[in-house]
Amino acid sequence: MKKTSQEKLYEAALELITAQGYENITVLQIATKAGLTERTFFRKFKNKADIFFAGGEQYSQMLLTKMKESKANNPLAIVLESYFYAADFFDEHRERTVKRQKIIASHPDLEERELLKQSKIEELLVEYLLTAYGERSARLAVRLARAVYSVAWEEWLENDADSLHHLLEKAIADFNELKNY
Repeated sequence: MKKTSQEKLYEAALELITAQGYENITVLQIATKAGLTERTFFRKFKNKADIFFAGGEQYSQMLLTKMKESKANNPLAIVLESYFYAADFFDEHRERTVKRQKIIASHPDLEERELLKQSKIEELLVEYLLTAYGERSARLAVRLARAVYSVAWEEWLENDADSLHHLLEKAIADFNELKNY
């Protein structure tokens, strides 16, 4: 399957920035590496940082779709089911996801933007849960699920010996054990 210009630009950015650092790479270098023009880059993205956040809308829609398909009757279970789906997606795209996260972690502005993105996604998930649950239950479910997922995510980024899916299962088991502590 032929790659889109957006995919080419993303892959070029990952490769160049991983090798040379975020600050040392220009939009022109990314476009050239992708075999495209700088003009094409700016048709797709406003700036260099945008390239790492273009999938945010897809990600939030993926989570919402899985939540809507859930048969669970517990808001926490509903959110966790969507995170399992996300875990499977990221396990399939491990190498580029890890590279992306290292780039983001290396630049404070990107880290801040990532946190804002996560906050917006959490609000979308809460909004969906509010259709069937009270505000406190919806917020607790999303925040608890996010906390459990974050523990698994951080482990996954540090350790390539285990899948994110499996680490999420382990984090849930630990959370359940803590609830009974």
